[in-house]
Amino acid sequence: MNYEEEMVLVRKEMKALMIEFNQIVKFKSLRASRDSSARDELFITANKFAKKYHELQSKYMDLLFLSDLEETLGEEKASLFLKFKMSRNAKNN
Repeated sequence: MNYEEEMVLVRKEMKALMIEFNQIVKFKSLRASRDSSARDELFITANKFAKKYHELQSKYMDLLFLSDLEETLGEEKASLFLKFKMSRNAKNN
């Protein structure tokens, strides 16, 4: 598996998300400084973006770990670990 390509795509998503968030904050911050309901709305929006960013960051770190694992132990062991992780996630959800 080519983890580097996937990592590049995730990083692009992370950057695009931050650009989008920056634009929303610029647009809504002036109104939020005067209106408490707009401030609450901006806070909710910020939390949504933070959650999306955290999910992408977590995915990036998983890819980085798997890349290092594959490099160190080989593709077969990395694949085995990935299957184990996916089975654990299925049990936890």
